[in-house]
Amino acid sequence: MEKTGFYVIGVALVAVAVIVAVIGLRFPRFPGSRAGVTAVVALFVVMVAGATAGAVINAREEQNERAVEEQEATDTEATEEGVSPKELEQQGAAEAKGASIELSAPEDGTLAFDTDELEGAAGEVTIEFDNAASIEHDVAIESDGKEIAKSDLVSQGTAEVSADLEPGEYVFYCSVPGHREGGMEGTLTIK
Repeated sequence: MEKTGFYVIGVALVAVAVIVAVIGLRFPRFPGSRAGVTAVVALFVVMVAGATAGAVINAREEQNERAVEEQEATDTEATEEGVSPKELEQQGAAEAKGASIELSAPEDGTLAFDTDELEGAAGEVTIEFDNAASIEHDVAIESDGKEIAKSDLVSQGTAEVSADLEPGEYVFYCSVPGHREGGMEGTLTIK
């Protein structure tokens, strides 16, 4: 639906409302019967529904137009920087893929993670931790003996820890006393 149609319906709705109000003020018995009331209400329902539908359709069309314009601007910017739109899309997918790392602990309560080596891309790194055991665990990230970030303690649930990491090697571990010493630690390599 074009914007013109939306405005025509809107103006018609206002005009009919004013006319009905004027007639109602001049003639106290207006609309006179139950059928008349039903007809006036039905008229307003149809006109309001038409105006609402027009507004929704116009909003969607404008949103789609903005999305296309933004994509074109991104493509133009990428082309000006010497990167094809497809390469830009692949880079974004690679970054998104490298931003989240999965880690879990066994259900039987063994003091271990499912791996002792994790890898990720530099930037905002999130370790998504799944602890199926009834024993509480967490995941902490350490660099040069200093804790950078730590998740909440969780049992039979999930938690996550995020940190902005530069390329290098880090340590991930469970900070519950005795768990790290029991084997719940590993190396996190950021490239």
